[in-house]
Amino acid sequence: MYSRILVPVDMDNTDKLTKAITLAIDTAKTNSAALIFVDVVDAVPTTSRTTEGEKMADRLTAFADDLGKTHGVDISAHVALRSDLHLNVGADIITAAKDTGCDLIVMASHMPGMKDYFLSSNAGHVASHAPVSVYVVR
Repeated sequence: MYSRILVPVDMDNTDKLTKAITLAIDTAKTNSAALIFVDVVDAVPTTSRTTEGEKMADRLTAFADDLGKTHGVDISAHVALRSDLHLNVGADIITAAKDTGCDLIVMASHMPGMKDYFLSSNAGHVASHAPVSVYVVR
């Protein structure tokens, strides 16, 4: 049913992604699908020769490779540079799903807080605007 599954990953909060990643891995195994881990990073200039995107790509690739080997699933890494610092990251997640040809997005969410009543959540934005199926895991 699914062939490519996008999983947004915040490398600074991987401990909060266990349920979403487990669901994505199980779904990938059931459907013989590939997983694509995506991390959206700010395009911030640095004085280093290595850009922030390259550093994050290395971390994300290592994380994806480790989980792929552990669970026997094809997992690749995709780093998306944030298009607009003022917009919700959800728009960049949707763009990444389109760019990578994904037909399902599995993403973690958090318990809504006061700020969510004023600002849209990333998962809420993706679920409302994505042209593919979205599974939000809390």
